[in-house]
Amino acid sequence: MRKNLYDTVIEWIPEGSRVLDLGTGDGEFLERLIVLRKAKGEGVEINPDLVTKCIERGLVVHQGDILDGLDQYGNGAFNYILLLGTMQELIDPQRVINEAFRVGKYVIVSYSNFAHLRARLQMMFIGKAPVTSSLPCPWYKTPNLHFCSILDFMDFCDDIGAKIIKSAYFKKSGQVKFLPNIFAQYAVSMIEKA
Repeated sequence: MRKNLYDTVIEWIPEGSRVLDLGTGDGEFLERLIVLRKAKGEGVEINPDLVTKCIERGLVVHQGDILDGLDQYGNGAFNYILLLGTMQELIDPQRVINEAFRVGKYVIVSYSNFAHLRARLQMMFIGKAPVTSSLPCPWYKTPNLHFCSILDFMDFCDDIGAKIIKSAYFKKSGQVKFLPNIFAQYAVSMIEKA
């Protein structure tokens, strides 16, 4: 778990909020959010073994694809929809974000920054797809379908009519405030429909 990023998300979510975590994983973060922020949280996870771990934690988590999971909920059912580390794995991120805006007011998205310095240098000097701590798998084993930079994400938001409310950028040692598109390994942004 990327502690700095997850701590930031917890700070952003007001106490008592209704939260849907898409790609819940083993439920560690959702459980923490429920305990620390008294959130009313649910999740959607495709991996049945991870769903079992979530249920063992006492969480309400539905097994299924993210879009199938969103179909289960009515308009405005949640305050926050979380896409933490799953954005780059989606076949159609625009469709998922649009559906997330139907179900929730705010969407919090985290993603690896493909344009950070280490990735750039590997591409330039080695000439291969980068393998870094934030992009740990070789290209043929990665679950990532899309590789984007922080600037690409900003363009994506403009294209789909989403407004970025706040963002935070991180590297292994902590938060990045200077030239994040170069120095940050991963990012998190809160967006709303413009």
